[in-house]
Amino acid sequence: MNPESHTRRTTKIEWSETVWNPVVGCEKITSGCKNCYAESMHRRHLGNPKQPKYIKPFSEVVTWPDELLTPFQWKDKRKVFVCSMSDLFNKDVPIDFIQEVFKVMNNTPHQYQILTKRSRRMMELAPSLNWTPNIWAGVSVEDHKNAIRINHLRLIPASVRFISFEPLIGDVGAVNLKNIHWAIIGGESGHAKKSLRPMKKDWVTSLRDQCAEQGVAMFFKQWGHADFNPDSDDPTIPSKGHTKDDGGKYSKGGYHIDGIVYREYPDAPNHYPDQELRDELYALEEKISQSVKGFTDSWITIGESLSIIKDRIEKLGSGKLYWQTYLGVDSFQDYCRTRLQLSRETATQMRQAFLLMQTLKPELLDEGREIVPSWTKLRTLSPYQEKLVQNPEKYAEVVEHAFDETPRSDFEREVRQKFQKKRPKSRAKKQAIPEYEDALNAGDWDRYLGLVKRDLYPNIIPPNDEVLDTIIEQLRSLLLAKES
Repeated sequence: MNPESHTRRTTKIEWSETVWNPVVGCEKITSGCKNCYAESMHRRHLGNPKQPKYIKPFSEVVTWPDELLTPFQWKDKRKVFVCSMSDLFNKDVPIDFIQEVFKVMNNTPHQYQILTKRSRRMMELAPSLNWTPNIWAGVSVEDHKNAIRINHLRLIPASVRFISFEPLIGDVGAVNLKNIHWAIIGGESGHAKKSLRPMKKDWVTSLRDQCAEQGVAMFFKQWGHADFNPDSDDPTIPSKGHTKDDGGKYSKGGYHIDGIVYREYPDAPNHYPDQELRDELYALEEKISQSVKGFTDSWITIGESLSIIKDRIEKLGSGKLYWQTYLGVDSFQDYCRTRLQLSRETATQMRQAFLLMQTLKPELLDEGREIVPSWTKLRTLSPYQEKLVQNPEKYAEVVEHAFDETPRSDFEREVRQKFQKKRPKSRAKKQAIPEYEDALNAGDWDRYLGLVKRDLYPNIIPPNDEVLDTIIEQLRSLLLAKES
């Protein structure tokens, strides 16, 4: 069972995210239709030239072919209540038009929620319709007299079959929920209290318990009116100045049952309008995944080899002598640039990333390389390696984020906040910072420039890696020129 969705809703209907009305108009057929909200809304818009769909009376069913284009225009995937202002399986909706509606649903990836009281007609037409996995079929059951609709629903070849016990105006009794995936429960609302029919708690708890026993996801929408809610202290009852739309916090009459919120959704499969495209994309993704694994092995090998080369040469002595003797170059930077045709920065990042991993997560070098991040993410920690080693518990969380799925931009921000504390302004003569002195004395320009970059970054507003890299490269050129 899926939890409540957090997608932004464009409808006041709590269990959906938007509505789509290629059909408008209906007629009352059962007691559940007495206080029809769609009729009230239709009457409110009737005759308004800015609402052309509602020019004709509610009792006249009208199809709107232009609306068939609407789902293709949505930019995000959403749950869609189909025909919230009508019933798609109304006897006055031609089968040809129903099939056109289904074609739209077949060719778009949204999840469509069709709810009907005309369950028999839906059952009869079902074989002539294409029930792709994104089409949910539902029936309204307001009391035990209309429970026969559930039997009709069971015969629909939909991936999700659901029941809306709303408005719940009577005890439904024992319900066979076999092959049913979702239940919505709600009290009658939207009219003056005197015209509303109260929903009793034992009707609700009976359905709640049956859903739990039979493994059906349940969405409790509302009690309908505060006076019908058995818990007058329910915090989801809107008080004066609050509406049911206040961030989804309130609903008509509140929506707690014994202090608990039940707003579950069924597991629903994805639908791919173009299955061949989906297969092609997944095949390309697999190629990328395999290449990334090989690339990870490659950069680790490069980083390890560079670390060994640099360590071996520098153990012989400082300066150019041994770089020239063994490799015919003047420095590590020169070696990377001339012999390997590898940019100094890339080579340094790989080497430092390897050293970090060797220090912080050595187990990943033998096993678990599938979770090794790119060296460009690990480089963020390079200037702070000594602190990380000296106090591993203090920095355990930031180290974990270096190796988990935390986005690189978020990780870099976290590192800056963790390590780059603002220094108090002082007019006193600035003293040399020990870590800079150590780098200078060792002739380690990589470490020196890493420290410079670390300290410059907070002062560039807005932060800009490209600008900072340009500055660092200019400094590097000056240092190498001085060294030569």
